[in-house]
Amino acid sequence: MKFKALILTGLAGIALSACTSAPTIPQLETGVLQEVQNLEVYPDTTNNKAKITKFPGKCVIEFTGNLEAGKSVEQWAFKGLTLISGGSATFAKDGTSTANNFDLNAPEVQKNFLALRNHFHEDALAQCN
Repeated sequence: MKFKALILTGLAGIALSACTSAPTIPQLETGVLQEVQNLEVYPDTTNNKAKITKFPGKCVIEFTGNLEAGKSVEQWAFKGLTLISGGSATFAKDGTSTANNFDLNAPEVQKNFLALRNHFHEDALAQCN
């Protein structure tokens, strides 16, 4: 009986040490930081919303709004104050769609990005540095 207890204790010790010595996987801090709705934007959209999501090395603002002719989705990737990429896709009611990348150096694109970014709280934006 003592031998059986000794073996069980040894096996339990091995199992416990194996669990505690396993490498840990770092948890990335990602996810939605804030979502806002019913923004005043141009062109005029209804039932619109925008959310800012943190990813490793960047944040992405995704804007979705309904136009008279269909639905528009924009994505803006940035880190700190630097715009990394931007683009949009429009899904027409007839089933067709179009997509384009924004010219990041165009003044109107920069203006639109800043206007959209200003809808988010500074605490959410601070996490994108």
